[in-house]
Amino acid sequence: MNLLEQHRDQAATPKGAFEFHLQRIKAIVDFIATKDETLGGNWYLAGDTQQDALQYEVFANGAASKAAIDVLKAEYGHGKKIDRPKVIGIWNGRQTDGATAIMSLMIDTGVISNNIELSLDEKANGLSRLGNYKSVAEVVAKVAELYRSLYVTFGPRAYQDQQVFDDRLGVSWMLYLPHALAPAQVPEARDLIPVMRDGKQQGTIIVSVTDEVFDVNNLEHVKAANDIEIRLADQDLLPRFVDL
Repeated sequence: MNLLEQHRDQAATPKGAFEFHLQRIKAIVDFIATKDETLGGNWYLAGDTQQDALQYEVFANGAASKAAIDVLKAEYGHGKKIDRPKVIGIWNGRQTDGATAIMSLMIDTGVISNNIELSLDEKANGLSRLGNYKSVAEVVAKVAELYRSLYVTFGPRAYQDQQVFDDRLGVSWMLYLPHALAPAQVPEARDLIPVMRDGKQQGTIIVSVTDEVFDVNNLEHVKAANDIEIRLADQDLLPRFVDL
């Protein structure tokens, strides 16, 4: 399963603010750890080899570690590299099937949006490591609230080949949009979950399947997501990638 989102940081956020970005992503790491114990414990900076990828812990004593910040500064924090887009990869250090998790943060992207991707190696029993759809939606909402996301999607990566529009977002298992949506607008959705901020609805999570984990090999699941995409596009509510 994959979670993907895009957001825009405030213009005042300095380039190369590695501590800021790692500290913010820690809130997501801590939250998903409550859903599955294999997502807890130590997370590490990604490396070219397995040995490299277990060398630097990303967090220490409840904060971004000095070692990880120093490594990122050495790689990106000087000369012309400070102004260029940067990718920070972290992983949970687990190497057994169904336990690996990788997060990728793209920052300092300039005119385009920053993004986060979480890739979860799923268990073989057909269950999601993050739980049922309501539990997964809590993770999606947490990301949307923390980053004021332009969108958040969650579902199998392979669904990208089965979505309706090549130039627009796909719904997959669930899609967060920063709009308050009513059931009459998306009657094909199995659930619409409001995401709140400061007592006001900042967006909606649109869920395509509620009784089981979304499966790209299940034609009914794919059709449910496709139907929602068509409905949203007809109302100009499904963003094009070029507009993000």
